Amino acid sequence: MSLRYACFISYRHGQQPLARRIINDLYDALVNELDLLVDAEADDGPIAIDRKRLEGGKFYNEELAVSLCESACMVMVFTPVYFSKQHTYCTREYKGMEALEKERLRLLKSGVDKRNGLIIPVVFRGAQALPKEIEKLRQYYLFDEYTLADPEISKNPRYVADIKKMAQYIADRFEAVSKLPVDACTQCENFALPTEDEIRPWLEDNAQDQTVFVLRGGGSNGS
Repeated sequence: MSLRYACFISYRHGQQPLARRIINDLYDALVNELDLLVDAEADDGPIAIDRKRLEGGKFYNEELAVSLCESACMVMVFTPVYFSKQHTYCTREYKGMEALEKERLRLLKSGVDKRNGLIIPVVFRGAQALPKEIEKLRQYYLFDEYTLADPEISKNPRYVADIKKMAQYIADRFEAVSKLPVDACTQCENFALPTEDEIRPWLEDNAQDQTVFVLRGGGSNGS
């Protein structure tokens, strides 16, 4: 079994239009670029994504673990609720790809390729909430000025250069992982994400508490 996808998009579901548009716009922008760069095997295109999550589903589909394993890398759509202590599926995806990354980078021959990670954070809100180990060790893209008033990401001059750069990086990782001396997807049929118990210690150390500020007049606003 060989790689089926160039990347897997990991994101926290949201109920409001902005959350859904962020994912749809990012997907459309990347898939149009990657379609020109990557000859992926999947019939549904070069990007793996859980569309049902856009509908607000709170339960993780375990079959997605196979799609994650069959992807060369992962695009992590970060907002402060990504590493949630209540809904842990995003953290499980992150730590699952981190384990795949460790093994795949170990097998790469090129020193340059070994230094290029397989997890690509795209920060839409809350860069200050990004865990320090990610902030210090991974290059991330900052799309935090994006709003519903903006044109689509693929047509927005503010972001098109970063999208092209990101797509080329993903394509390069796809090519490098595809050329590993062993099949990167040999164990994908049986691949499982870390359990909630396994990721809980990391989550407790790295997830920011969602503080509730009490306002005068008795109201509250969750940050």
